[in-house]
Amino acid sequence: MTVDRRRFLTVLGGASLAWPRTVAALAQNLDAGGQADDELFWSVVRGQFLIPNDRIYLNNGTLGPSPRVVVDAVTEHTRRVAETRPPGVSWDDLKASLADLLGGSAAGFVFPRNTTEAMNFIANGVEIGPGDAVLSTDHEHVGGLEPWKLITARRGARLDIVSLPHRARSSDELLESVWRGVTPDTRVICVSHMTFTTGTILPISALAARCDDRDIVLAVDGAHPPGMLDLDLDQVSGDMYASSPHKWLLAPQGTGLLYLSASWRERLWPTLASGGWDDLSLGAHRLNHLGTIDESRLAGLLAAVEWAAAIRMSRVEARVRYLRDMLETGLRSIPNLDVVGAREEEQKGGMVSFALDGVESSVLQRHLSRVANVRTRVIGEYDYGWMRLSAHVYNSPEQITRVLDLIDDAARNGIPS
Repeated sequence: MTVDRRRFLTVLGGASLAWPRTVAALAQNLDAGGQADDELFWSVVRGQFLIPNDRIYLNNGTLGPSPRVVVDAVTEHTRRVAETRPPGVSWDDLKASLADLLGGSAAGFVFPRNTTEAMNFIANGVEIGPGDAVLSTDHEHVGGLEPWKLITARRGARLDIVSLPHRARSSDELLESVWRGVTPDTRVICVSHMTFTTGTILPISALAARCDDRDIVLAVDGAHPPGMLDLDLDQVSGDMYASSPHKWLLAPQGTGLLYLSASWRERLWPTLASGGWDDLSLGAHRLNHLGTIDESRLAGLLAAVEWAAAIRMSRVEARVRYLRDMLETGLRSIPNLDVVGAREEEQKGGMVSFALDGVESSVLQRHLSRVANVRTRVIGEYDYGWMRLSAHVYNSPEQITRVLDLIDDAARNGIPS
């Protein structure tokens, strides 16, 4: 990363801000090292967070704790507004920084509040009518699936659901599992880039190619990969890509992301109409005209993007995979424990799900919280009943070992009532 090429010093009309200098200093401090097992490097990164020392947080898949610089950016922006200084975050800076980090074109970014809102923008903006079908899977989050339930019911269309394998053996198996649900009526396919249930990565590029051949719209629920994987939206975005930077990108709550491919920037109907909604020369930015909004969250999003860029996404992904591999390897050695999810590394991300024979995941969750202040997630949706662990750059190998020891003890000796 070349810090002096960054545009974030122009935020708020050229005002002198504190947080960009903090990020620049961090980037310089972390210029060398950063291998996945470089504990000195990652201890510096861990020191950027406000997480209490006695807390083991393994639920980043639900909500990522923001580093201090992101909190500072939100606070700084809020204070400036309270001082009656001109509010605002440079849209150009924010979009350009996102394109640098995630790929794609700066012109394609829209900023709803979360993946759910982004997916509602998509479902309401695509023209669907009687006789059309939307295809999805039995591993979708409610925020990605319910908008399509509503829109198909309202417009007289049909929602088809296919089953994905819990332990996918290959990308081809995942691709064919989705594609077997396609019919002549299929107008839209909505799938997760990474499932929230098991952390399985779907072959979006291959699916997009098939959709192009059949003139099927591909809407991707990308809640998890941004901030976890070193990705390129030009390769994996489909027609529309919805995400929640408040997860792995560690942005503030209320920061969502919608990326539109070039062919949809003038074509998607806005869900909310304000000035300029019909000005097609604005492209995707038409959808950012939402009236007065809390722009402090966008200041926090920009800070989160620049913070991730300072560390470098290639390092982040390697570290996340390293910690997940520690978790998965350790879990597989525990008796009467069943790990669910993809078998090949290319289909895995930063989350691992499992079930402990004879122990409800909710009971194990309460036990881990009580004895070691561990935060986890139970996948109760679809009656799966798995526990999901998701580690990020603020976690340490010592924390992973501690949690594995506790789960192993529960498997061998039971959980005290």
